[in-house]
Amino acid sequence: MRFKNREEAGILLGQYIKDELSEEEKKDAIILAIPRGGVPVAYYISKETGIPFYIVITKKITNPAEPEAALGAVALDGSYILSEYAKKLYSPELLENFAQQAYEEAQERAKKYGFREIDLTDKTVLIVDDGVATGYTAIAASLYAKNKGAKKVILAVPVCPLDSLPRLAKYFDKVICLYKADVPFFAVGAFYKDFHQVEDREFFNYIAKALEEDLLAVNP
Repeated sequence: MRFKNREEAGILLGQYIKDELSEEEKKDAIILAIPRGGVPVAYYISKETGIPFYIVITKKITNPAEPEAALGAVALDGSYILSEYAKKLYSPELLENFAQQAYEEAQERAKKYGFREIDLTDKTVLIVDDGVATGYTAIAASLYAKNKGAKKVILAVPVCPLDSLPRLAKYFDKVICLYKADVPFFAVGAFYKDFHQVEDREFFNYIAKALEEDLLAVNP
């Protein structure tokens, strides 16, 4: 399965969510998108379902010498998760340093995007991205939402690797994934015809459109 682009993925996922969620789950629900790729998907889910959306800030934890290799992820409240691989490879002290650096970068990202805290108490929170691979950023977002009082946290993505589902299930009350890929080398972009990098300008355009259409969960 390949999606034409994030717009199509969001529309299809939104249509699925309308039928998948109970009326109780839809009540007081909110979508939190992981920037930047998750924002277009969340915008179209919001249009399909009427559930308002906003963003959640996370940052991959990496060794600065190997920035492409994810060791885990941290959220804006300092919640973080580390892979078992990372725990075997590095000392606790070094991992703490990596996590602190990622946390500081998350703080800078929050300033850049004008992030504002919103009340998640007793909300059903849908964490949305354009796909997950290891799932660490989504898990960090889930930890954040639960720490902020969410009563239920659901992961909603267009595509995910089949072997990540057991890990994700430990951190989410429900996992909604349109296409569960059973492939040896998983890459989210392989399941999109158009997987261009979402730049800041496009990100802010979606936020502006959502505000105009009363889809944004907070006034920036």
